[in-house]
Amino acid sequence: MNIVSVVSVGDTATGVIDELAASPGKLSIVRRCPELAQLLAACQSGLAQVAVVAQCAGDLTATLVDRLTAVGVSVVAVADSPEDARRLRNLGASVVSGNVSAELLGAAVLGAVESRRHHLSTGFAVPDARESGPAGGVIDGSAGDASPSRSEPERVRSSTAVPGAQGHSNSPPSPSSLGARPRDSGRQDVPAYLGGPPPPGPAAPQPVRPHMSPAGIAAKVRARLHREQNPQRSRRGHQKAATQKTGKQAPGPGTTLPQGGGSTLVAVWGPTGSPGRTTVAINLAAEQAASGRSVMLIDADSFGASIAAALGLLDESASFAQACRVADQGQLNVAQLSRISTQVVFSGGAFSLLTGLTRPDRWPELRAAAVQRVLLLAKEMADLVIVDCGFSLESDEELSYDTVAPRRNAATLMVLSQADIIYALGSSDPVGIPRLIRGLAELAQHCPGADVRVVVNKVRRRAVGGAPERALAQAWERFGPPLPIKHFLPWEPELTDKALLEGRLLQEIAPDAPLRKAIRDISCAAVQRNPESAVRNATAKLEVQR
Repeated sequence: MNIVSVVSVGDTATGVIDELAASPGKLSIVRRCPELAQLLAACQSGLAQVAVVAQCAGDLTATLVDRLTAVGVSVVAVADSPEDARRLRNLGASVVSGNVSAELLGAAVLGAVESRRHHLSTGFAVPDARESGPAGGVIDGSAGDASPSRSEPERVRSSTAVPGAQGHSNSPPSPSSLGARPRDSGRQDVPAYLGGPPPPGPAAPQPVRPHMSPAGIAAKVRARLHREQNPQRSRRGHQKAATQKTGKQAPGPGTTLPQGGGSTLVAVWGPTGSPGRTTVAINLAAEQAASGRSVMLIDADSFGASIAAALGLLDESASFAQACRVADQGQLNVAQLSRISTQVVFSGGAFSLLTGLTRPDRWPELRAAAVQRVLLLAKEMADLVIVDCGFSLESDEELSYDTVAPRRNAATLMVLSQADIIYALGSSDPVGIPRLIRGLAELAQHCPGADVRVVVNKVRRRAVGGAPERALAQAWERFGPPLPIKHFLPWEPELTDKALLEGRLLQEIAPDAPLRKAIRDISCAAVQRNPESAVRNATAKLEVQR
């Protein structure tokens, strides 16, 4: 019998942790920690498989939960209220009630461990007991997600739902096998907000949620991490197969993934030397918004955020950092993100904006786990998300021994890893082109298989010579990487200086300028896989018939 090792922080009011520690069984409480810092140290040393947070659950953050998950430790947290349950579920933790019994807590721990072994599991989920009968031992933190008026496929399930129906193949273990003594049968182990049976009387109508639930956000985060660990199951192929069968995105066992809505995340990146990332990102967002798309622009540059200044905004709140702080606490949703963002209105339309850091020394606020959650919510809020990234791709090797320390380049690396399209921008001069080539080699190491599109900016005769586009294309073909140059942007310093001085967009100042037209021609549509294969095959068949 495999023993599941557990570390815990504090205990419940009824002493459930003491009861599990005193009785032998499938669970072994290997360490009782007084605070979260010691629990994290114990988990990083490989001491446990599951961390049970009975106290200090209010101090849990998305960053801490992701750190524990990264070292193979599942998190089971005790919630005392519906608000705590929703927040903890949003962080990615499994949730149990404050008056949970020892047998149900043990079943939740075993369920969290077992769910990690499923190849297609998108989180700490096991089949929901409501699918097979009375929910005698359901542990669910969805806070009212289950409603009789909603169909089963639309339901966002529990991240830890312990099946308790009779005859179910995954029925919870007996109290003796968990090392727990029988409890008082009259005790209510599971409150209604954690998925237990509703109180007697007429059922109150369940409100319809205007946006994706926090459980869905956590499930989507874990699903993305699972896809990165299993590159052979690409996101596009998985969604395509699921759409052909059911017309909906395919769920993992026990979890219904939220619909992606076809949103696209575009990262504008370039090496050091000011190749024009901010100018391209701003005007690309404006052009896409003018074409009728819902667009959100994010300034994620942790070294020199400048979108607010380029648009003439006197912003001192750093709304992207503010959104990351709320997301790290597990309290960010689409409505809050909409309130935090700024609406930029121009003559051709409008787009949402999350402004960057007001000071470079505030970079620790942009932690990877929080940035990822903000990006996922931004994709739920807008059809197109454009992110202005920093230049550095270093992974902070001098801090690699300390997995808790923040990384200055974590925001850039997270954006690039999540991006559907990466525009690699470089200057067209003898200094900028070599920097771009070296940067592309480093980018390929961090983001293998990414859809990278090369854009050469500031194209001018004085730096390259006559026929600059042809000369650059020929030199790139001889000395550059296998990626071709997709776009050439001309150098118009008077126009860009005027736009920066007035805080306006290129289409407002000079709609017929070559630079504005070149940026307008940049496409933010994802690359179609093998677009010419069917045409070539059909042409070959016609030639054979002839």
